[in-house]
Amino acid sequence: MKLQPGTKVHEWGECKILLSPPFEGKGWHMSISHAERYPTWDEIRDAWYALVPNSNNRIGAMILPKKKDYINIHPNCFQIHELKDF
Repeated sequence: MKLQPGTKVHEWGECKILLSPPFEGKGWHMSISHAERYPTWDEIRDAWYALVPNSNNRIGAMILPKKKDYINIHPNCFQIHELKDF
């Protein structure tokens, strides 16, 4: 898998996180996964606020793309994207 430049890998409790900094006009991006279950809301929230710089002033969102653009390479992974100009 090719990662965006500057992406860092984190272990967050039982979860694995890929955290990518702003790139090509897009904001922060966090992928959070668990080997055996969905990450909980508390794990997602806590990871976003702990790992994304200046997260108290950023809006993170889970977005469902158009069905034709939907890709899921891991069954227990969620994507959080920073919303810019919201």
